[in-house]
Amino acid sequence: MMRFDRYIGIDYSGRGLPYERTAGIQVAEVDREGRFRRIAPADSRAATFNWSRSELFLYMRETLTAGCGDRVMIGIDHNLSVPRSYFERHGLRDWDEFLRHFQALWNTKTMSVASCREQVPPYENPGELRVTETYTSSAKSAFNFEQKTGAVSYSTHAGLPWIYELRSAARERLHVWPYDGWEPAPDAGVLAEVYPALLYQRYKRRDDFPRDWPRDAQDALVIALWLNERDGNGTLDRYLQMNTLTEDEKQIAAQQEGWILGVG
Repeated sequence: MMRFDRYIGIDYSGRGLPYERTAGIQVAEVDREGRFRRIAPADSRAATFNWSRSELFLYMRETLTAGCGDRVMIGIDHNLSVPRSYFERHGLRDWDEFLRHFQALWNTKTMSVASCREQVPPYENPGELRVTETYTSSAKSAFNFEQKTGAVSYSTHAGLPWIYELRSAARERLHVWPYDGWEPAPDAGVLAEVYPALLYQRYKRRDDFPRDWPRDAQDALVIALWLNERDGNGTLDRYLQMNTLTEDEKQIAAQQEGWILGVG
């Protein structure tokens, strides 16, 4: 039996200001039967599928708190945390404490990432990775703002303060994996970090793959397709439980660094 009714993939971007729409933020949805569609912002008078970060926050909040009974799984393409050493340097005990600290330091709910960078000291080790990222061959550090391709630094610093707001607004219905536990409650909406670059080759050769969609929208779609496929063939539960990790790895992931769903 499938755990979820809807699967939402989000390709994220830290470009520009939080209220500006950008082609880098795209949303796709797949239902239980595998039917997919590209989602536009509620205010679609401009006939655009591009989202702003503030619009996306409202969409996610409404999706998780609507009370319609749908079980929703959301995969988002930005880091939900940073390496463990950051916690140690700042005396942060767990992820909730980190979120409170980070959103106060990086005010990207009202400012651009570039503007915030002018007010925050640079990172000492811009190439530092989390444990989950060392298990891939291509993941980049959230600390590296100089990376020219595949950078996740801007999207992570732009997105985490909105995750703090979402967690506050939808806490009763939202399970952020794995920080709220490795096994979500049956009726919870689940948010997890997913890396679409690891999934793209798997789906781009499908006969029904929308080759006319821009790449950012395709990345959102492959997240949703993968979540639906994994749920349908019974492997999503194994990915959520991650029993292949050591106890030390599971503790670091659940309390501080998080994990990329499907890696390891």
